[in-house]
Amino acid sequence: MQGIRNGEKPIPEAMAELRLSFERKISDLRERSSVASASFSRCLRSSRVVADDYLASLEKLDKLKDELREGRANLAEQLSVKTRNGARYAAMTKDLEAKKAKCEQIKKMISDRRNKVDECTSIISKSSHALEASEEKLRQGQSEKENLDSAIAWYQKSLGLRVVEGEGVKFIFNKIDSTNPDKEYSFTVRLDNDKYNLLQCDPLVEGIDDLLKEVNKTNDFFGFVRIMREKFAPSNFSVVKAVSIMQTSLSGDTSLITGSSPVESSLLVPSIVTPSIAKTGAKSKMGIKTPTSSVRRSARLRVMSLFIFFLLFFFSF
Repeated sequence: MQGIRNGEKPIPEAMAELRLSFERKISDLRERSSVASASFSRCLRSSRVVADDYLASLEKLDKLKDELREGRANLAEQLSVKTRNGARYAAMTKDLEAKKAKCEQIKKMISDRRNKVDECTSIISKSSHALEASEEKLRQGQSEKENLDSAIAWYQKSLGLRVVEGEGVKFIFNKIDSTNPDKEYSFTVRLDNDKYNLLQCDPLVEGIDDLLKEVNKTNDFFGFVRIMREKFAPSNFSVVKAVSIMQTSLSGDTSLITGSSPVESSLLVPSIVTPSIAKTGAKSKMGIKTPTSSVRRSARLRVMSLFIFFLLFFFSF
C-alpha cells in the first residue's frame, strides 16, 4: 500500500514482470546453453577428430620411428658394407697393380727369352752348318783314315815300318838285313820349339848330328827318315829309296796313284811321314795324310808302274 502510494507497481504486476524477465533470461540462457552445447558438441567432435588425427599421427610417428630405426640400421649396414667393399676395392686395386707389375715383368722375361731363343736359334743354325761341315770333314777323314790304315798295314807288312808313340815318336824298321829280316832298327825323335831332337838311335849311325842340322834347316823330315834307313843298311838299296826313285821318274804323274788299294795309296811315301808326326807323340798316326785326288790312267800304265815298283822292291834285298 505504501508502495502503491509512492507510485510503485503492484506486487503481482511486478512479479509478472519479473517472471517474464526471468523467463526471457531463462530462454536466453537456454538458447545460449543450446548454442554452447551445440558449440561444445562441435568442439567435442572436432576434438575427437583432432584426437583421432593425433592418435593416427602418433601411430604414423611410431611407424616412422620404426622405419627410421630400420633405415638407420640399413644405413649402418650399408656403410659397413661400403667400408668393407672399400677395403676390398683397395686390396683388389693393390693386387691389380701388383699383377700388372708382374705382367710387365713376365712380358720383359718373355721378350728376353724370345731374344735368347732367337740367339740360340742363330747359334744352333750356325752350329748345324758347322756340324754338317764337321761331319763332312769327319767322313772325309774317316775315308782317309781307312786308306791310311790300309797303307800303314801294307807298310808294316811289306817294308817293316812301325811308328810308336811315347816320349817322342819312335820309328822302327825291319826287313833291312836280308840275312835277318826280323831284326829291328829304330830311332826316336821329338819336336821341341820347331826343332827336331834325336832321343834314341839303335844302332848308332855316323853323321847323325849333321843329319839333324840338315833336317832342321830344310824341314825335309821324309828325307831324314829315308837317309836313316839307308844308314841302317848302307850296303843295300833301301825300299824307301826305291820308292823315291820311282816317284822322281814319275814326278809328273803322281796323280796316277789312287786309293783303290793299300799298295797304290801308300806309294806317295812323303805323305806318310810329316813333321807333325814328331810332336811329342801326340799326333803320330793322325799326322799321316794320303792323296785325295786322282786322275784316271790306262790300265797298262798302272800295271807298268806297279811292275817297276815291285822290281825295285825285290832288287833292294
